[in-house]
Amino acid sequence: MSLKDNVSLVDLVRATQKLAEKGDRITHLGICPMSEELIRAPIELALEYDFPLLFVASRNQVSEDEGGGYVMRLTPESFIQKILEVENSLGLDSESSPDYLRCVGVDHCGPWYKEREKELDEEEAIKSVKRTLAVCLKAGYSGFHIDCSFKPPLSVEMNEEKMIKLTVDLIEFTERKRIALKKRPVSYEIGTEETAGKSISVEHFNLSIKSMLSEIKKRKLPEPVFVVGRTGAEIKMLENVGEFDYTAASSLPEVSGKFHLGFNEHNADYLSNPILSLHPHYGITAANVGPSFAAEQTRALLTLAEIEEGKMGKDSSNLYEIMSEAVFKKAPFHKWLRRKDEWTVDELQEKSAELRAVTVVCGHYVYYDEKVKEAIDRLYNNLRKHGLLENPEAYVMKMVKKGIMRYVDAFNLRGSTSKIIKVTKSGF
Repeated sequence: MSLKDNVSLVDLVRATQKLAEKGDRITHLGICPMSEELIRAPIELALEYDFPLLFVASRNQVSEDEGGGYVMRLTPESFIQKILEVENSLGLDSESSPDYLRCVGVDHCGPWYKEREKELDEEEAIKSVKRTLAVCLKAGYSGFHIDCSFKPPLSVEMNEEKMIKLTVDLIEFTERKRIALKKRPVSYEIGTEETAGKSISVEHFNLSIKSMLSEIKKRKLPEPVFVVGRTGAEIKMLENVGEFDYTAASSLPEVSGKFHLGFNEHNADYLSNPILSLHPHYGITAANVGPSFAAEQTRALLTLAEIEEGKMGKDSSNLYEIMSEAVFKKAPFHKWLRRKDEWTVDELQEKSAELRAVTVVCGHYVYYDEKVKEAIDRLYNNLRKHGLLENPEAYVMKMVKKGIMRYVDAFNLRGSTSKIIKVTKSGF
């Protein structure tokens, strides 16, 4: 969790609440590690601007399945090793290293999340989730979002009561496995609703939390740290198409606080600066972001490809053509389309602007496709060789960091690591 100061996620949330009581409000940023750049850039920024780093990796991005996830083919173990490799390269492996807090968590860890598991029966789906939980524990993850909100196949009956029981079953499994592995305590995030779409009523949210906590207490399991709630945010293409619910955004965190839980918002991509700046004031403890950061990276790559093509013509890397073709073959691009944009592959190939937009949205799925990776390497080499850009990698990193810093500043995160460590050392 922390390389220098022993601060758990529980302490992080408590310290955040303590700071808020003094009028110093912050919202933590959960970052989806959708590329190698989106592992290195957040670490460098967290160190430079003194804020806690929360990595939230989905079961698709980082996977224990053969071949790993779509990000660098990473497994939970190699993901942790990659993070440590970057941290060590920045001097974060010694006693004299600066204050730095970092948590690695698995996001959306529940049945029927992965595309290839959508039609699994209940037993097989749960078995797959338990395998993920066990591997993440062994790897050293410290945060677990137990998410049983995804729709099962028609053969499986599901309601909120069963969803709550299944969530607590998975927490209980994780705790037993953690104790057997002699691992340090971990933190849990719960929720009974899908993370995107219209918000629910305060009454329903309150009742759901109460029911979940009652079952957790009955089984003498550790209380969760976060609860997920909908604020109306929903991502489609390159925008947040949901209607941000100001009432829910201000009232749901208040309900969470009464249960001593942090409130976590998902799908905070593409929200406007004014809305983001309201997050700390509303008491939103954390917000997860990922696709928009990956889109910044893809835009940067395609901008460089245009510069290269302008100089080299047919001898260029052809990155855009290679990437867009890979997106059609391997990326789940249909899930990002708006209802009005239900294009087929053939239709998209006739729409140049829309084709580019889909490539920007889904390019991150294929960064590590062999042909795409070769094209990116060729692009960088061509830019250097022809004197067009001495360090193209630095340009891409700069654009990724720019996207992240929009949230860091809106969430009042600069200097927050030092504040949190100070609060935890003084006691609660």
